[in-house]
Amino acid sequence: MRHAWNRMSSWLLPSLLLVACGPSQEPVEDTEASEVGTSEQSVLYPPPAPSSGDIVDSTAFLGPLGLNSFVQTSFTTNPQYLSFNFKVAAGAQVRLEVTHGGSSMGLDTGLFIYGPKNANGSYGTTLRAQDDDAGYGQLSKVNSLTLAQGGEYLAVVSTGTGAGKQFRLVLGCLNSACAEPSLFTACDLDVATRIEVCDESVVEVQHVTPAQALPQCTDAQDAHDAFVENCVVSSGAKPWCADGEAAFTTKMWPVCKDFYYRYYGAGPLPLTQLPLSSTLQAAQAAGHTRCKTGENWCDESLWALNVPSVAGTTPVSLDRVAEGAFASIPALSANQNLQFERQPDLTYAEFGSHVQQFFPELVAALPGALGNGTEVAQVARYYASEPVAPGAKDYHSLYVVYFPVSHQTAVFWLIRHEI
Repeated sequence: MRHAWNRMSSWLLPSLLLVACGPSQEPVEDTEASEVGTSEQSVLYPPPAPSSGDIVDSTAFLGPLGLNSFVQTSFTTNPQYLSFNFKVAAGAQVRLEVTHGGSSMGLDTGLFIYGPKNANGSYGTTLRAQDDDAGYGQLSKVNSLTLAQGGEYLAVVSTGTGAGKQFRLVLGCLNSACAEPSLFTACDLDVATRIEVCDESVVEVQHVTPAQALPQCTDAQDAHDAFVENCVVSSGAKPWCADGEAAFTTKMWPVCKDFYYRYYGAGPLPLTQLPLSSTLQAAQAAGHTRCKTGENWCDESLWALNVPSVAGTTPVSLDRVAEGAFASIPALSANQNLQFERQPDLTYAEFGSHVQQFFPELVAALPGALGNGTEVAQVARYYASEPVAPGAKDYHSLYVVYFPVSHQTAVFWLIRHEI
């Protein structure tokens, strides 16, 4: 059963009329040798280096520029430096252009890229790329720029003679690696709403349960339609659209399906295993070495998992995450020998005190590796013991460490051996 959604909304970017500060300045010669996207002609009016060391202070900052999107505004004085920030993942290859369409005739611009923003919130003054006239007429274009470091960058469009003229700045992704991976860890709210509307319609028409209706709303055609609805639009595409339909289909769409699988009562919430980062691998290895030193004190297992969620809604409860963890990890779901018992939940500090003796590096690494560094983690604890030899037992402590804002969890299984 198919339902048509025509919710493609159009919106008009307002002209932003802000006057930039900074002294009048003559054009300077381009001293960059062969920067990607750099014209060999003279560069128009670079923003003067401010005493603060943050180039944005020499510009009129007008807000964000979305991936595969554009901003349109007007210059109001001569010279003027208008700036926009944009965020990309590590390895993104982007194209920035002041386009003929949307820009006034006879406009002469310069284009400068700075960043990424550092921990102090400064873009610095180091140019990543610059151009004068590589675009249409005297408009500017950085045709291809690879940004090895992810983060927030600053694009500055300048003019020396363009007061009263408008321009359009377009940002495109060239390699399907621009969007931050965190954008795919939860189901976009509009995508989730689409699934819910479809499911409710099928239930009403066919008189089936929501779980029975779900396959009719989450097949390959539904995934394609959801991508088109959110991404193939004249303006306002979602940031995750920048990585293309294949990324949406293989990354976010399964998260949406898994969330509603549990939401409609079809079974435990499926958690998808994530590769351990190099930081977590190193932290686990350091603890493992301590466990094996001397008397073979302990063994451990560590998993990182994504929690299917819907962005902008109440996070999945810790109970559901823990239930999903047991169902999603074969070493736990297939183990019939151990009878884990749920213990009182822990704070992250209490979890740290439980495992600090052997795994201090892991305690330090988890919030940054799976969380955003500041969110409050929730920890479910389970305990079991089993005899392994006459007069000797193994003591099993299982911790489900859940980061509800980042939609990710770690499952840490520590086995202490009785010596």
